[in-house]
Amino acid sequence: MADEFIDGDDEALLLFNLNKVEAEIIMSKLRSYGIPVLKKEKGTGEIMEIYTGTNLYGIDLYVPAHVLDVARELLESSHMSDQIDDEI
Repeated sequence: MADEFIDGDDEALLLFNLNKVEAEIIMSKLRSYGIPVLKKEKGTGEIMEIYTGTNLYGIDLYVPAHVLDVARELLESSHMSDQIDDEI
């Protein structure tokens, strides 16, 4: 996904410590609005997920810095942020 970012634009942290299901739902929502999303798994989380089925370290989602506010508004408008805030 990093190749979708505009050259010279920094990535901005949108959400952190998500589980796989939360991350996939949010990524799908943002992509449906044309917002590129970069998913980063911390530490050995990706390998642990292969062996155990779960990522204990969480997943962070990044978007281009110039659309960070738009991405936050989209998540807030869909009431997804309430569910995410309760779980984080």
